[in-house]
Amino acid sequence: MKASVILPIAALIGAAAARPTDVVKPGPNQVYIKSVSYNGSGCPISPPSAKVVLADDQGSFTVLFDKFIAEAGPDVPRSENRKNCQLNVGIHIPGGFQFSIASADFRGWAQLDAKVSGLQTTQYYFQGNGKTVSTAARIPGPITDSYAIHEEIGFTSLSWSRCGEDSNVNINTAIFVDNSKAKTASGLLTTDSIDGKVQQIYGFQWQKC
Repeated sequence: MKASVILPIAALIGAAAARPTDVVKPGPNQVYIKSVSYNGSGCPISPPSAKVVLADDQGSFTVLFDKFIAEAGPDVPRSENRKNCQLNVGIHIPGGFQFSIASADFRGWAQLDAKVSGLQTTQYYFQGNGKTVSTAARIPGPITDSYAIHEEIGFTSLSWSRCGEDSNVNINTAIFVDNSKAKTASGLLTTDSIDGKVQQIYGFQWQKC
């Protein structure tokens, strides 16, 4: 089975106070992905297990994973309880613009016994910018169902790329299943089986600079 972590950041106008009301973004074909590298227990390099795609409207990029799954249980090795993936995505940014990632949505499938919990965490930062932004979503058991959790990053907490310069954004995602409170119980975080892949969608919040 394949795991699913979906982090779309598309609904960027909403609950954040003090956020600019004017929506601005670069013109067509001005933004593109220059490079992608990744590694981790949830995204081994060989064979290739991750892919990054920029949306046609340049409002987001999608990361697809093949092998991102966490599991816990009596017969499951502890190494399977936690999986992570460290991504580095190089993005071309036109002059006069900078961008940030403003929210996160976690969607997927959880199969967790009573007293078993799942956790998804994400940290990101721009190379050359020491500010790290973190999000987390906890899924308590018992549950055998799909889930959807939205996290909004307040405007004053956003981390921005450098103005008008190509930027590398580092994204570290981890998923955990914890059965420490019930050693004989089991748990699994995996995909909703819609497309058979882990999917993360990172949307851009643009501003002029």
